[in-house]
Amino acid sequence: MTSVTANASLSVPPVDSMLEAKLRPPPARLEWVPRSRLVEELERATQRAVTLIAAPAGYGKSTAVAQWLDSASRPESFAWISLDASDNEPARLWMHIATALDRAGGVIARDIGGFVAAGGHEMLTTVLPRIIDAIAALSEDITVVIDDFDIVRSAECNEQLDFFVKHLPANAHLVLITRADPILRLGRLRAAGQLAEIRADDLAFTLEEASALLASDGVQLSSAAVSELRDRTEGWPAGLYLAALSLTGRSDPGEFVHHMSGNNRFIGDYLTEEVLSRQTQEVRSFILDMSVVDRFSAPLADYMTETRHSASILRDLKHTNLFLIPLDAEERWFRFHHLFGAVARSALETEQPDRAVMLHGRAADWLSEHGYIDAAVDHALAAGQSDRAAALVNASWLQYFDAGLGTTVRRWLQALEKSAADQNPATVVTAAWMAALSGQKEEMDGRLAQLNKVPGDVVFLDGTKSLESAIALIRGMFGFDGPDRMLASAQQAVELELDGNTPWYAMAHFALGHASYIVGDLNSAAGALSKAAYCEAAPALVRIIALGALSLTEAERDQLDRSRRAAEESMEVVENRSLHALPPVSIAFSALGQSQAASGDLRNAMATLEYGLKLRRKVPGLAPWGTIHHLLVMGRVAIMAGDLSLARQLLDEASQLIRQYRKGTAAMIARVDAAHRMLRVHEDTNHHTETLTAREIEVLRRLDGSASLSQIAAELYLSPNTIKTHTAALYRKLGGRSRSEAVRIGRERRLI
Repeated sequence: MTSVTANASLSVPPVDSMLEAKLRPPPARLEWVPRSRLVEELERATQRAVTLIAAPAGYGKSTAVAQWLDSASRPESFAWISLDASDNEPARLWMHIATALDRAGGVIARDIGGFVAAGGHEMLTTVLPRIIDAIAALSEDITVVIDDFDIVRSAECNEQLDFFVKHLPANAHLVLITRADPILRLGRLRAAGQLAEIRADDLAFTLEEASALLASDGVQLSSAAVSELRDRTEGWPAGLYLAALSLTGRSDPGEFVHHMSGNNRFIGDYLTEEVLSRQTQEVRSFILDMSVVDRFSAPLADYMTETRHSASILRDLKHTNLFLIPLDAEERWFRFHHLFGAVARSALETEQPDRAVMLHGRAADWLSEHGYIDAAVDHALAAGQSDRAAALVNASWLQYFDAGLGTTVRRWLQALEKSAADQNPATVVTAAWMAALSGQKEEMDGRLAQLNKVPGDVVFLDGTKSLESAIALIRGMFGFDGPDRMLASAQQAVELELDGNTPWYAMAHFALGHASYIVGDLNSAAGALSKAAYCEAAPALVRIIALGALSLTEAERDQLDRSRRAAEESMEVVENRSLHALPPVSIAFSALGQSQAASGDLRNAMATLEYGLKLRRKVPGLAPWGTIHHLLVMGRVAIMAGDLSLARQLLDEASQLIRQYRKGTAAMIARVDAAHRMLRVHEDTNHHTETLTAREIEVLRRLDGSASLSQIAAELYLSPNTIKTHTAALYRKLGGRSRSEAVRIGRERRLI
């Protein structure tokens, strides 16, 4: 079960191994002590914007909220998100929040993962406003519950959550469940009366609740002993529950209580060890073994322990309520209470450190085999199997990136950099790809230099044919070294990647088609780009950029209908995957803007191209060719629209970018020169054109409508003859022969 294979198809995006469990509150259980007073307090708290439930581990924070959500006073609609360590990064955090909201009826985007990833570094301006607007559009109130909020430590995540809280719609209520006060501006909410707080003192068991807990477990204690136990544990629910488990069956429960001492942490460790020591060896071993994973199922447990009794043990543990928490309604996935699990894990690592390492390795085996790559990578690293982790990352990076989880891949690479696998070829090639995609040319060059020293027979698990192919694909796809080397690398990649059912086939043909377009071989470009665009295995991003480049190619071949269709198809993928904010997709806007201009819609064309240019500039280090294409298209459209100053700026910038390369740029230089000639013609025409008066411009703008000349005269309080004189002057100065032609020329010159 140790093999790692690449996923040949990218049609199904990778799913978080326990995503369903993360998006559901713990199922309510009959064994729970009713916390009616807390349920009432949580209901009252919904009158405020935010409820903060902050207390150390074992205070029943999540249980109290789960009881509320299962009660008659539950909110109309709610979204639940349980966080774990991997969520301390913006894209993953907001993907889960957005998914939970989407499940609750607040539609965020067709493709949530892609939408969040596309927001990149602009979460505050792109992703969060969309999420906030989706909440505000709901027809009913909604409560958003974020459990284990103390996981969020990064400054970036906290800044974004502060923004989210500040702009929370009136129909939303946010509940934060945390072990410690979050790094948020709580003072502002307190001052405004918008913060409800439930603390450890509120969550602590009362004497009546403690008595109910002990009675439900069949523990017989005098009232004085119950009061003493409650005082010694300070009402700490976990301590009381552990005490109840420890007291069950004792002949001297009162004496045991009398000798308990120490703070909550000490009592917790002591009682947990007491509870563990009273289990059968089989059950104790099971608990210690399963403590190494955050979440587990019977099949996973069977594989890790090399037994077939896990389902039976889980049933028994569930019935004894031994700090086992079901994570889904079907009770397939479980976790231990954090406190209980931490003590059990500590016991395992102290007593059997080698077994702990072995269990991490077996967990990595099972999780990777079942497609739970994120968790598998973490366990492989915990097992000291950094080369195995590198192989998992290499096998999965493209699938994760295409699903909008590029930040997860970067997190894996950061972890691998600190391990012995940093020089592993699998790590190096994955890092080279991610550097190229992020516009980090120096990092990409460094990683490619490392690959050049690797033996040629190495096999990469992401599905690339060979080391030679991987290097050729990266150099051919991005073209940082200039058109000549770009074309040679792309041709090499096409010769190596012959399987049309792989994403690498699509990438190789995109690289060849794009490079061919750059050097002016339009027929070859059209053929290769079509193969890339319509390859079923093509990742979404490759399909977008291939269609965009194909549109530019067909336009230059005077195939305007084909160009328009390719532009529209490219934009359709952008919209379906919600990738409007991802910089590399700017070529879709280049193509669409050019197509709009060709049909005479200059106003929308300029708006489309302005957005695309802003998008492209978000990441300055991206490969230059997409920027050059966009500058050329926008420069030509700016000339058509009459904004000659802007056109000159754009074309000059394109020339400057092209001049950094000495070879293979003749076709690109010819395109820029043609645009400059077009610019000079318009500048000469404008030089000989008389300037319109303010009144003539006013008349021109009214001609861009359905009003008659008599109606325009009435609107401007002028005589019909005066309007006719102004109109004749407009036609003469603009060189138009009719009203519609004058309006068209006025639009081109941006007078309208």
